[in-house]
Amino acid sequence: MDNKIVFGILCILFNSIGVPCFIQGNVKSGILRIVLGVVTCGIIGFINEIMGIILGIQVLTMSDEEYAEKKGTITKGIPA
Repeated sequence: MDNKIVFGILCILFNSIGVPCFIQGNVKSGILRIVLGVVTCGIIGFINEIMGIILGIQVLTMSDEEYAEKKGTITKGIPA
């Protein structure tokens, strides 16, 4: 996804269900987030949502050049 504003907002709103992973083409990680969220009764989903808020703010404050460099690897480091 080339629009960093849309990606940042989606990270903030839907990181707990793996939407940013699906957008970046990392389907396995997105499915793993959904499954772990269900299995842990939402605990991992809650943690991922907090991390998504942080990630979304970071993406929204990046310059366009930084975003282009890191595109595809932005969601690395967030728990599955």
